[in-house]
Amino acid sequence: MLIEERVKYLEEYLEKLCKNQVFPGACFGIVTPEESYYNYLGNAQITPDIEKVKEDTIYDLASLTKVVATTTAIMILIEKGYFTLDTFVSDLLPRYQNRGVKVKHLLTHTSGHDADIDCKKMNKEELVNAIYNSKIDVNRFEREVLYSDIGYIVLGYIVEEITGSLEKFVQENVFEPLNMKETFYNPDEKYINRCATTEYCNMRERMIKGIVHDEKSYVLGGVAGHAGLFSTVGDLSKFIKMYLNDGIYDGKQILNKQTIDVMAKCHTKGLDSERGLGWIVKGENNVLCDIASDKTIYHSGFTGTSIIIDLEYKKGFVLLTNRVHPSRENNKLVNLRRNIANIAFSSIK
Repeated sequence: MLIEERVKYLEEYLEKLCKNQVFPGACFGIVTPEESYYNYLGNAQITPDIEKVKEDTIYDLASLTKVVATTTAIMILIEKGYFTLDTFVSDLLPRYQNRGVKVKHLLTHTSGHDADIDCKKMNKEELVNAIYNSKIDVNRFEREVLYSDIGYIVLGYIVEEITGSLEKFVQENVFEPLNMKETFYNPDEKYINRCATTEYCNMRERMIKGIVHDEKSYVLGGVAGHAGLFSTVGDLSKFIKMYLNDGIYDGKQILNKQTIDVMAKCHTKGLDSERGLGWIVKGENNVLCDIASDKTIYHSGFTGTSIIIDLEYKKGFVLLTNRVHPSRENNKLVNLRRNIANIAFSSIK
């Protein structure tokens, strides 16, 4: 149950952050197993012209793609018996040459892959080759959590290898059953004006609106395992509600409850960051929210998006901003996410 005066305080707090230029504008949703409350504030664009945020403003999710699309797809395929967490990636992708790397290593960012690839001067074929030719650091393998876009691009390739299309698979097995009608890669022309603008991109020599912000995803055509998804606060609240109802939404099972429990378990004990499968999990290195239970999962996106779900106390919160507009140099939001989560979760009884 939502606490009205606490919800109002959250709205006032976010309004203050907006006025202090932490982000131009935002949509947010507070979610319980039965309820969803949305609101919005500020601007979707501040230059060259002002455009106000609306409840149905579409945001570039950036790395929320990893958990909303790719991780979900991988776990569905595991439930269907196509492979296991301990399946070697090279057994699924013949071009992948890093022997010993398993699916679980990519999901937990313990594969030893580098975090990124500089693709600014690459075309799609060159980037795909660079991803498949990227080598792991044996000194990091299973010893260090290094957040890796490369690893998640490879996970996307696994989904494509088995199903034929990452985009089609998540559309049919995640978004359609959840009635997420405004969640997609590469927004159609009719949706462009509803998209929150991100930053001016030197590589593309323009302000980005309705086109994926992440450079690697852009070079790959806008559909990738690590980034590329666009969505609204309403759609993502449905995704959270599925988690809060043990994998079921509107009578349809997307994931098994035990699958969610395994995803929310720490798989990197003793390392420098607590990681579940895809998700960051609460622990000594990742507090996430002071008043959340130990069974709390979280993920954020570079553009200024985040989801936090407390699976024990059945609370969820989604915040969508375009904090990178007009420049990614604005990092004020990063150190305030824990404060925001505290206020959001305190608004749910």
